[in-house]
Amino acid sequence: MTSLQTAATTAADVMNRDVVTLDARASLHDAMQIMTEHHVSGVPVVDQQNQCIGVISTSDVVSFIEADLEALESEIVRTENWFNPETQKWEESVFSSELLGEYDSVPVSDVMTSNPLTVLPTQPIANVARLMTSRGIHRVFVVDEEKRLQGVISAFDFVQLVAGH
Repeated sequence: MTSLQTAATTAADVMNRDVVTLDARASLHDAMQIMTEHHVSGVPVVDQQNQCIGVISTSDVVSFIEADLEALESEIVRTENWFNPETQKWEESVFSSELLGEYDSVPVSDVMTSNPLTVLPTQPIANVARLMTSRGIHRVFVVDEEKRLQGVISAFDFVQLVAGH
């Protein structure tokens, strides 16, 4: 790919249009299931108009679990190791039976990151890459002028772009 082709490439050219989403009223358990089933580390949260209002990532889930565990005075049942694709490191988390039972009652809106980074479909892909790099994030959501979700661009999409796919 020449630099001229890259300069003309927009977010719409690179984005993945087949995006799994969650409603803010979905449970944390639902979010974890969706991420596991679809092998993704983050899912956009949309409202009833399909407007992107947040994102829930594995980092958000782990941070929530660890904060909740500190508040629990129950016995820890087990620890789990997991690979965090955002930090590219293996991490360890502890889980309790009480906490596992709470996942169905915790709404995604309590755990998600609000106001995720979004770009318009016409945004040059080089600008998208600079935004992602400067903010240290691994995904950006492509939305229309009304903030309705159109697609997602992940760091892996840039790898595919460079590889010529």
